Amino acid sequence: MASISIPAPEAIQVLLSLLADDSSAVREASMSSLDDLAALNPVLVLECCATVSRGGRRRFGNMAGVFQVMAFGVRALDERDVDSVFMAKLAKIATSEMISSKELNSDWQRAATSLLVAIGSHLPDLVMEEIFLHLSGTSSALQAMVQILAEFATSCPSLFIPRWKGVLSRILPILGNVRDMHRATFANAFKCWCQAAWQYSTDFPSHLPQDGDVMSFLNSAFELLLRVWAASRDLKVRVASVEALGQMVGLITRTQLKAALPRLVPTILDLYKKDLDIAFLATCSLHNLLNASLLSESGPPMLDFEDLTLTLATLLPVVSMNSESKDQTDFSVGLKMYNEMQHCFLTVGLVYPDDLFLFLVNKCRLKEEASTFGALCVLKHLLPRLSEAWHSKIPLLVESVKSLLEEHHLGVRKALSELIVVMASHCYLVGSSGELFIEYLTRHCALTDQNQSDLDSTPNKRIEVALRIARVYD
Repeated sequence: MASISIPAPEAIQVLLSLLADDSSAVREASMSSLDDLAALNPVLVLECCATVSRGGRRRFGNMAGVFQVMAFGVRALDERDVDSVFMAKLAKIATSEMISSKELNSDWQRAATSLLVAIGSHLPDLVMEEIFLHLSGTSSALQAMVQILAEFATSCPSLFIPRWKGVLSRILPILGNVRDMHRATFANAFKCWCQAAWQYSTDFPSHLPQDGDVMSFLNSAFELLLRVWAASRDLKVRVASVEALGQMVGLITRTQLKAALPRLVPTILDLYKKDLDIAFLATCSLHNLLNASLLSESGPPMLDFEDLTLTLATLLPVVSMNSESKDQTDFSVGLKMYNEMQHCFLTVGLVYPDDLFLFLVNKCRLKEEASTFGALCVLKHLLPRLSEAWHSKIPLLVESVKSLLEEHHLGVRKALSELIVVMASHCYLVGSSGELFIEYLTRHCALTDQNQSDLDSTPNKRIEVALRIARVYD
């Protein structure tokens, strides 16, 4: 029987139809084949996708798959093959689906967003104009449009930031009327836009398009997020707002930041009462805030050390903070948070090395389990990094460590042992004190299995995770 040759467009149409098959294996195989074909002939695949898209979700059961193929095809296009008229048609297909739906974050919407971002990587102004058509306070797709702009900024900061002023000029007039249930989306967008600005400033340090209008827009948005959104009863809105504020602190004016500190710092610290993931996000924002307020090149530190003591006291127990779950995801977040927390202490130490040293030593003397453990871990982390500034403090540090040698809590003893090792590597242990510390380490090398099993008891679960963290990062 003679074989029948199927024209390429018809073969592609068959593969596209299989994206709606009931079998997930068939859908995945079809998607893989279409991606391979799009890499070879993106224009042909895109034309077939545009044909299938007629009628939208009502006529085709897997528009998410079609949009994914289209996004892949657009990214595969050579610049010489980019047809602005055809790209505008594809953009219209995506946005028309979005404005006809009240859904948010569905698979097909995320795929449509990827398509628009891909088109924007070739023709940013075309995508911006298409989005601006639907960027009004009355548009049912307003959230979706804002999400697209956030994704575009993240994916293409070098293309987004030169057009950021146009986005802000349209967003600011409607920002005050955004309902509480939608505020997290807008706050996340501001976070992404500010991150894009930081990336742009790194890539093009002398070309950041941040004129007086942009600064005015940012200052207005900052005030709204700080005074209204960050005080929302909705935890999701508060967290998203604090994340956004943490990215904005280095972009607003110095005067505005200084005025915001009495309100912003407590707002961030309040999130440490929540779970591990939220505490991590709070720590990231706090790190950015400390950098902006203490290490600015445009003036002296905005906070005295006395203003930082509550913040530091709140951070110390974070060293051993973790949820009861031993899930790998929780441990990963714990590692990241430990690292961010140590960055916070290092930032303070670079500006106030003597004050921070005395603060940590005094926390050790209090012999409160969480604070002592935290202070020992911070001392161990900062000792190599502030060795020059702390060199004169060697006798005081040695005496503080000696005062803890009779501590019975196993977690503190392990943290103390690790600090002693770091001290020894920096020649802090000499004479009789050195012999005393070596004896301490030798004695603790003989801990029994029963001693180790104490780590599984309820009071020590957080310490176990923190000790694992300390070994990884130091």
